[in-house]
Amino acid sequence: MTSVVGQPVLALAQRPELTTGLRFNSGGHRTALAARLRDPGPPVALAGDRYVYGFGCKPEGCREGGVFLAYDVHDERFFMLLTDSGSVRLSVPPDPRAWPEALRDGLREFIPALAEAMGPR
Repeated sequence: MTSVVGQPVLALAQRPELTTGLRFNSGGHRTALAARLRDPGPPVALAGDRYVYGFGCKPEGCREGGVFLAYDVHDERFFMLLTDSGSVRLSVPPDPRAWPEALRDGLREFIPALAEAMGPR
């Protein structure tokens, strides 16, 4: 899984560990998700020695359209946010308190306000 570090977020999404979960959890947002995974963003990175994460955003900015995707290599769980027109359209898991604290810095790069809502209190 860590072989995707340094690549675009699409490389992370195409990993076999994620493809079924993304398809199952994207629901009516599949087309938007596919588009945002192809948008530009920083290379996939590693947080806390266990979370591989990356994101892609529309040229207008991540709030206007973006996807943040992370995978926990220890617990084999994934985390995803899909934004559109200034709102979160999809969050997996849906409760922001279920997101690990180690992803806060990555989320801050994606959308600073979201980083403050994520992780345990």
